[in-house]
Amino acid sequence: MTEYRQIGRTLARALDPRLTALARAERQRAELLSARLRPGAIAVVGPGAGTGRSTVAALLTSAFARHQGAGVLAVDTGQGGGLHARLAIRPGGSLQVVLAGLGLRDSAAGRRPAVGHRWLREQLALAERAMVLAAAPGDADPPVGAAEYGVVATTLSRWFPLRVVDTPALTEDPVVPAVLTRADRVVLVASDDARGPESLAGCRSWISPLLREPLRRIGVQVLVRREPGPGVTAAPRPPTVPAEIATHVLPFDPALRGGGALRWPDLAPDTREIVLEMAAQIVRDMRLK
Repeated sequence: MTEYRQIGRTLARALDPRLTALARAERQRAELLSARLRPGAIAVVGPGAGTGRSTVAALLTSAFARHQGAGVLAVDTGQGGGLHARLAIRPGGSLQVVLAGLGLRDSAAGRRPAVGHRWLREQLALAERAMVLAAAPGDADPPVGAAEYGVVATTLSRWFPLRVVDTPALTEDPVVPAVLTRADRVVLVASDDARGPESLAGCRSWISPLLREPLRRIGVQVLVRREPGPGVTAAPRPPTVPAEIATHVLPFDPALRGGGALRWPDLAPDTREIVLEMAAQIVRDMRLK
C-alpha cells in the first residue's frame, strides 16, 4: 500500500508542476534547516506584556529542534516562566540548578556540582526535543540576570550552538541589552493590530544602537494575530517598516491560545508553514561556510 501511495504522489507531481516545485522548495528548506550552523543566539524581543514573545520563541525553538535536535537551547530571561509554560513537557525548572552548577548561584547543598554535557542535558531536557534553561511558572527564583547571561552564553554555546532567547519586555532591565549585544539574529514581535506597526517602529529605534550589525541585516519582524475574523487579511506593510526587514504575520491558531504548552502536531498547517519560513530566513546566513 505504501508503494502505491508513493507512486500516486510521484504521478501527481509529474502532472502538476506546481506540486513538483512545492516539493522541491520544502526539500530545500529542510536541508537548510538541517545544515550545520555556526554557534549563535537569536534574541526574541518586543514591547509590553502579551505580545507573543514567548509564543514565537517557543515556536522557533520547536522548528529548529526538529532539524537540529538537542543542539538547540531555549533560554528564558524574563519573569513569569512563559517560555517554560510553552515548551516544558514535565514539571520543574532548570534555572536554579544549572546556574548553581555554573558557579553563578549557590547550590542547595552549598557545593558546586560537576558540570558536563551529560549532566547539563539531564537538567535541561524539559522539552520534547530542545533543551530549556528556564524557571517554572510560580518559581521564586529570579530570572537570568545580565551578568549571568554572559557566562551562560559563553559556557553553554560549547554544547548547544543554537540558542533562542526569550527576553523581558523592552524596559530598563539590564538583561535586555546584555542579550541584544550578543545576539546574532533578532526577532521583533508585536500584535497584529492597529498599533502593531507603530510598536515595531519603537522596537527598532530602541534596539538598533545595541546591535553588533545593522538591524536590516539580522532582523526579522513578526505580527501575531490574536483573534479570528472573517475576511481578515495580513496587515499591510506601512511606510515606517523598512522594506529590507522581512515581516511575517502569524495567523490566528486556536492551538496558540492561552499560555499552555505548544505541540507541533497540534498547530494549524499555515502556522507550521510560516514558522518554518521564519526559521529558514533566520538560519540562511548562519550556516558554516
